[in-house]
Amino acid sequence: MNTKTTATESKKPGFVAKVRKGSGENAVYERIGVAWKNADGSFYIKLAGTQLVSDFMLYEIESTDQSGE
Repeated sequence: MNTKTTATESKKPGFVAKVRKGSGENAVYERIGVAWKNADGSFYIKLAGTQLVSDFMLYEIESTDQSGE
């Protein structure tokens, strides 16, 4: 099973990990890390800091490439 990226693949993360604090209109989302999707469909998740997290959400990062405009 090969999970290495090729030279043409981006090494930038494709997802951001966030936790929700609060509820309703007062809810805020704190970024706690990033994630990459491996070739086999699994995810490599890199959490930042030393927080204790029991659950989190992954959001796909929108492309900021504007070369097509």
